[in-house]
Amino acid sequence: MRELIKSTHLTFTYAGQTVPTLTDISLDIHPGDFVTVVGATGSGKTTLLKQLKTELKPAGIQQGQVTYQGTPVADLTGDVSAQQLGYVAQDPQVQPIMATVIEELAFPLENLGYATAAMNGRIAEVANFLGLNSLLHTPVQDLSGGQLQLVNLASVLALKPQVILLDEPTAQLDPTTAQNFLNILQQVHDELAITIILTEHRLSRVLALANRLVLLEHGRLAYDGPVSAGLVRMHAEPTLRPFVPPVPAFFLAHHLPVAELPLTVTTGRQVIAQQAWRFAAVPSPQPQPSPPSSDFSLTAKGVSLRYPTTGDILHQVDLDVTPGSWLAIIGKNGSGKSTLLSVLAGLRKPQHGKVKLDQQVVWKMKNHDRLQRLSFLSQNPTEQFSGETVTEELTAQAKLAGVDATERVPQLLTELQLTAVADHNTFDLSGGQQQLVGLALALITQPQVLLLDEPTKGLDPATKQLVGRFLQRFHEDGLTIIMASHDMDFCAAFADTCTFMFDGRLNQPQPTRQFFTDNFLSTTAINRLLRQQVPTALFSRDVTQVAMKGGEKDRTA
Repeated sequence: MRELIKSTHLTFTYAGQTVPTLTDISLDIHPGDFVTVVGATGSGKTTLLKQLKTELKPAGIQQGQVTYQGTPVADLTGDVSAQQLGYVAQDPQVQPIMATVIEELAFPLENLGYATAAMNGRIAEVANFLGLNSLLHTPVQDLSGGQLQLVNLASVLALKPQVILLDEPTAQLDPTTAQNFLNILQQVHDELAITIILTEHRLSRVLALANRLVLLEHGRLAYDGPVSAGLVRMHAEPTLRPFVPPVPAFFLAHHLPVAELPLTVTTGRQVIAQQAWRFAAVPSPQPQPSPPSSDFSLTAKGVSLRYPTTGDILHQVDLDVTPGSWLAIIGKNGSGKSTLLSVLAGLRKPQHGKVKLDQQVVWKMKNHDRLQRLSFLSQNPTEQFSGETVTEELTAQAKLAGVDATERVPQLLTELQLTAVADHNTFDLSGGQQQLVGLALALITQPQVLLLDEPTKGLDPATKQLVGRFLQRFHEDGLTIIMASHDMDFCAAFADTCTFMFDGRLNQPQPTRQFFTDNFLSTTAINRLLRQQVPTALFSRDVTQVAMKGGEKDRTA
């Protein structure tokens, strides 16, 4: 079968740089492929994707060639590239430019000169296929992240593309919304025979859809082939092991012999049942509460906040924060998590209720005093940047809080692996690097309470573990952490208490293991896999294999 897209010895170096971001990439994409491109932050995934569509190609020097149906991508006409090579970005808010959904769907068709009747037919068809009929006249600014991403996909599908390129399309979505988006993407692939090329950090859901795995390491093609064999290779390398999803990682960690690695909970359970493998819980030490860095009181009483267009966001929220605790607040997009954190930080005043830090209403505190005690990381850290270099941003924040920057800034740069970009403008960094800078800004003030809104957003699995261990050290020294997160595994691994937020209300927090053990839907993949045998298991390390008849030895993760 003739390749649809072909790269031959592709090397690309960004303008002003001397080291190539991509080196000698040769890759063939065939019609109907579903290719998942994986690799650590900075491995070149997004750069590779942008080489496949001329409108996205960044400034720089290219060697080698990329072709689409035998024609160099650079020589494709604008109409061919726009219609046949679709693109969906990581941030749902980046692509829409029109006021309403129907105008957004019509925009690319109008640009290509479609007649009104043809446009109406295309819009009607794609709206029906994706279930967008009820949203057609909704302002784009009123859509949730998941709805926005569907609109972005719809505007691409309206042009009847041959290929859709997606750059971490679920990175900004909660787990349920991400799964719904991927279900629709699978339908697009299976029913329309559209070729999919997708980069992703969160591999648990997407790998079951893919027929090929492409692995990039330091800008080079390290693997291209079947998913299962690729995961075996990744698990053998310590630096790539965190990228392997929990279910296949469980089978690899316990050395369970399988012809092909299970990628889903369902197939994993089936294999375990067929082989009659048994597992038992490994005793785990009881978590000891961290001593608070100082005694304080942070309480929210009867907090309610209402927006004119969307109604109640927070409804009679009560919260007593235990000094030295790490609380994870879990909930869907739009449930009120981010709004609650901004109220706790004193950045937004509710219509009813109060938040007090040692009997002081937080939004009445002087900025300097509040900054020294409460620190907040937004889920969009660029909102807190001033456009300086990383070092300058951190130094300015330290001075604002009255902290000596001489030792503190280099220490944070080293611990968060930001030394190489210390002199780069914060707006020129990758999304993951910007998240790390935001975390450094929040911690440089040495606060008593750290408020984190989606702290793992945009981070690859290895960097997430780095951030978790980094925060854990501060927490063990007494830092109180309150975070809103969609990341079940991160919450289960590091938080000591968890709670749900829904409909503007906050449930009673529970100890982490109890929270995830009691949950049926919102829990870890390993808990779903093993709950019939070990209901309290959250991770592979929580169990050991029980000896079977014949004296086979136990296997421990």
